[in-house]
Amino acid sequence: MLKVIKDTKFIKDIKDNPHYGEVFYWIFFIFSILIKCIYFQFTTHINSEPYFSFTNLMMTISTFAIILMICAIIALIFNKKRIKALFITNILLTILLIADTNFFRYYYDVITIPVFNSLDSRIMNSVNQSISSLINVTDIIFIIDFPVMLAGLIILNKRVGEIHFYKRTVRSLVLFLVGVLTFLTVYGKAEITAFAYSNNYSAQNLGVFYSHFYSTKLFIREKMSEDEDITDEEKELIENVFESKNQERSGGNYTGIAEGKNLIIVQMEAIQSFIIGRTINGKEITPNLNKFINECLYFDNIYYQTAGGNTSDAEFLCNTSLYPMAEGAVYYRFYENTYHSLPQALKEKGYDTYSLHAYEDVFWNRNEMYKSIGFDNFISAKDYQMDDLVGWHGEALSDMSFFRQSFDKIDTKNPFYSFFVTLSCHHPFDYFEDYDFDVGELQGTYLGNYIKAAHYADECMGYFIDELKKRDLFDDSLLVLYGDHKAIPIVNAEELYEFLGLEEREDIWAKLQKVPLMIKYPNQETPEVISNIGGQIDILPTISNMMGFDFPYALGKDLLNTDKQYAIFRNGTVVTDKYVYINCSRNVYDYEDETMLDLELFEEEISSYLKELEVSDIIITKDLFKRLN
Repeated sequence: MLKVIKDTKFIKDIKDNPHYGEVFYWIFFIFSILIKCIYFQFTTHINSEPYFSFTNLMMTISTFAIILMICAIIALIFNKKRIKALFITNILLTILLIADTNFFRYYYDVITIPVFNSLDSRIMNSVNQSISSLINVTDIIFIIDFPVMLAGLIILNKRVGEIHFYKRTVRSLVLFLVGVLTFLTVYGKAEITAFAYSNNYSAQNLGVFYSHFYSTKLFIREKMSEDEDITDEEKELIENVFESKNQERSGGNYTGIAEGKNLIIVQMEAIQSFIIGRTINGKEITPNLNKFINECLYFDNIYYQTAGGNTSDAEFLCNTSLYPMAEGAVYYRFYENTYHSLPQALKEKGYDTYSLHAYEDVFWNRNEMYKSIGFDNFISAKDYQMDDLVGWHGEALSDMSFFRQSFDKIDTKNPFYSFFVTLSCHHPFDYFEDYDFDVGELQGTYLGNYIKAAHYADECMGYFIDELKKRDLFDDSLLVLYGDHKAIPIVNAEELYEFLGLEEREDIWAKLQKVPLMIKYPNQETPEVISNIGGQIDILPTISNMMGFDFPYALGKDLLNTDKQYAIFRNGTVVTDKYVYINCSRNVYDYEDETMLDLELFEEEISSYLKELEVSDIIITKDLFKRLN
């Protein structure tokens, strides 16, 4: 193959005049990387049609400018080895873009330094198993330029000569200035303030390379400010937010209805609301959860608020009523912090506290984080017999066996709080392709496999609820069930839109990010559907009201006693009963008729909502509760 390339007239001309060959090599490098970046932007749906929109043109120009700046640096630092440096840079940038693409398809976010810090070898192995299923055939575009780059390296590497330092410096400075000035032409047109809430927004407007630069700058600034004192402005902001929150939580409905009772929470892996109450080929997808709705309070407008920590973020939201970090997992980055939490509040009331999850105790750093948030007993994989492996590539203990074995690990003679984290219904769901549940034309598809996995998880939940009744715990406990995070990544959004018969739009996608929340209080006789809009951060204050204790450090609201209807996503998107604000695009849509609204009419209110994210970040990054103790 290389011999054929070498024998072409074009290559012979390059051999005779390596200067022209080098110019071609640099140009080819620039446009190869640019095409890969544009492919990343569109294959991940960060950017979308129309292709020649103002935002897309801004992103392309910015990316081109940054590549020019990279070239300027290479040209300045490397002299005779500049061709080899270009080739290696191409490989490194390609690896970064491939990692970004596949990570984004699952997590809907760009890889950042805190994400790397959060991923130990065990998590990387598990994440890789999930993300590898997201690779597309069209991803070959990332490596299609390699033969030309390699041939150019072989032909030019020893033919290009050294360039005098002065001449090399002038060329590099000119190239760098062209890149900077080109970048500045689009930089001033982007809404910079939105970048702090969403890597996606910075990537959408100024490209993935700028997003990496910006998130790294934020990370360095955050690390430098961790030991700084709380400013007067931050103190005032925090005091005002918590004062407002505690005034809202005045109690009334259902206050103390479960006081002194056990608390049982089940965090259900990847159970989203769109499957609840839905049938396929005449059969219920979740018959047991549907039945349970007729015995409990069902909150049908609850949104997940997780970020890069996924399941661990959901645990954090539920047990602390603080938001996760925008970058990386709190469980890794801030596990040594002091927290006010649900298990700590119940321990003070004499409860035994248990967390149960049939996977390795070090996964997501749970063995350390659970100590910080107050679980006295962490029952993990080493405490279970791995007698039935179901889901997650057939490597995890089934939810059925998990529940069956767990009952004997809790001392039910004393008041207890048990926090169950299920696992079987885990992305990518391919384990369930042959599971006996008819999904019709969805057989073999990602969505079809998910529906089968959810049906299996529902069967396990049915067993769990029946077992609670048999053991006389059902009417002696406050039972809480909720989904932890998304099941369908945006790369598979088209299947979901078609299944639900919905239009593919950003506001509709936001409204699909709901998880079920079901709360059954002791001796409940009358079910109720509560449609207040909220999120996982609201679970703790709702529980504290029902169990009759104060929790003044919650950023969430009591869903049973509030007239505030909103949910804040970690990326800055806000859903209310009046509008849906998409932070990535800065668009606002009417909640009901989905028409576009004027952002200026809601900007002040949206800003007040987003202060909750700011307050949560200050509390976590500056370990505020430790300072107050």
